[in-house]
Amino acid sequence: ERFGALIAHSKAPMVDAEACEAVVAECEERASALGGWTTARHENYPTTDVPLQKLPRALAWFRESLLPDVAYPFLARAFGFAMPLPDGTPPDARLGVRVVDAFVVKYDAAAGQRLLKPHRDGAVFSFNVALNALDEYEGGGTYFRQLERAGAESAIRSERGHLLAHSSALMHGGHPITSGVRYILVAFCTLPSHPEWAYKFYEHVRDGDGPEEEV
Repeated sequence: ERFGALIAHSKAPMVDAEACEAVVAECEERASALGGWTTARHENYPTTDVPLQKLPRALAWFRESLLPDVAYPFLARAFGFAMPLPDGTPPDARLGVRVVDAFVVKYDAAAGQRLLKPHRDGAVFSFNVALNALDEYEGGGTYFRQLERAGAESAIRSERGHLLAHSSALMHGGHPITSGVRYILVAFCTLPSHPEWAYKFYEHVRDGDGPEEEV
């Protein structure tokens, strides 16, 4: 499902419930053992999260299954038109996309982070996977200023297993949850083999998206 050229949302779940539940369980196991989730990894827009590098089982699944079988093909279909590939080369995100950060975010309406203010990511493409069901929380979703300005529903809410990808330069945020707990897996992607193109693409999207003021 497309929301303009720079936002793509899966029409059906792309990750099974068992895999999603396993990631959440590993996060909570780690938090219980260490006394909580991290809250200060991102200086300007901190999230309550766990980096995937601290989750051995989830990291192995991410590298061996999610990226090659789900995320990279999805990014290629969604944004292949924008990737700097030689003429005649079919879009394939594995040709140049690299993940520079991946982490699981927890939004907790009762005792924790409820939202994330609008911001831009320091990458080229970003994606997230919903790790729990919509009936486990109210509100939430990924807010996009571009959608709000277009008069559409400004927050895209994902059922468990769905993937949402977008240009990192779009102003977006975590819409507030009003009850329950929401978990998502987030990844930031770059194109290290084409740094000049990546920089120009980011600038082009950012400049077209408008000034930095928060909504």
